[in-house]
Amino acid sequence: MVKNELNKIFEENKLDAIISEAPQTRLWYANVQTTDGYLVIEKDKAHLFVDGRYIEYVTKNARNVEVHLLQKDSLSSFLAKKNYKRVGVEKDYLNLETFEYIKSMLPKSEFVLVSAKKFRIIKDEEEVAKVQEACLISLQAFEELKKVLVEGMTELEASNKLGYLMRLFGAEKESFDSIIAFGSNAAEPHHHPTNRKLVDGDIVKCDFGAQFEGWASDITRTFFFGKPKEPELVNILDVVAEAQKLGREAVKPGMATNEIDKICRDYIESKGYGKFFTHSTGHGVGIDVHELPGVGRGRGDVILEEGMIITVEPGIYVEGLGGARIEDTILVTKDGARVLSRPEDYK
Repeated sequence: MVKNELNKIFEENKLDAIISEAPQTRLWYANVQTTDGYLVIEKDKAHLFVDGRYIEYVTKNARNVEVHLLQKDSLSSFLAKKNYKRVGVEKDYLNLETFEYIKSMLPKSEFVLVSAKKFRIIKDEEEVAKVQEACLISLQAFEELKKVLVEGMTELEASNKLGYLMRLFGAEKESFDSIIAFGSNAAEPHHHPTNRKLVDGDIVKCDFGAQFEGWASDITRTFFFGKPKEPELVNILDVVAEAQKLGREAVKPGMATNEIDKICRDYIESKGYGKFFTHSTGHGVGIDVHELPGVGRGRGDVILEEGMIITVEPGIYVEGLGGARIEDTILVTKDGARVLSRPEDYK
């Protein structure tokens, strides 16, 4: 776990503690997956409160924390003994009810909203390995799905099959609901699978990812089932493939994220499809499938650093015709990048 960003947040905001109820932060900091609990992080120590359902599991498996049994007054009694002047709470995940509860236990404290996703913008080797495994599981499942696609199979059937295959190959679950789109449905960037049946010549867009030990992957592949019947879709897929290649090859330390977006967008615009590229070029990936940094116009000019993981996913979508997107999960390395979702490139 890389704590540098967390330490920066403590110093920049002059915090005495950060209190979190987010499962994502418990996983990141303590390496345990629980649906409930409170994490109290101080500068030099951390405390994890969980109820009786998880106490044995957490006691055996938690890292970096002192474990406490969460009972009726255990958290409030613990906090009453503290003299926290400034407390950070996570704006990414915090709901109003939880915030009011935390404030009621610390009536004299000042609260500061901080970004939990910023804590983990840099991944360590263990975290990278989990995202890599999630990618490998996803790709294995996708290759098996292509083998069983037949005319008459519906988008829903294909989506369910892909989810099953990811679990079969080692995923805990899908990192998000798979997007499977056939033919003209591929014109919807975030299409929800339907009973539309696959026919020969269809373009097929698959956006999918596995979750492995709490960490996500995010990949999109677009291809033709059988012989293409729409020449323009062939051209669109070629344009997207080249734009995506240019974008992923630009990933390296020191590169601005909005420059990667510009590289992809400029190429697509040069081919006459600029208005059909309707979303940002990418995003960070980690415990959440959408994390920092954003990769797009208006998403902040973040300079890539070693240990960041992002996607590059340009697309073109033409209503009534179809569309294409290609997406890879990419690690920024010391000297460049490693495409985690293209392991054949670095074996």
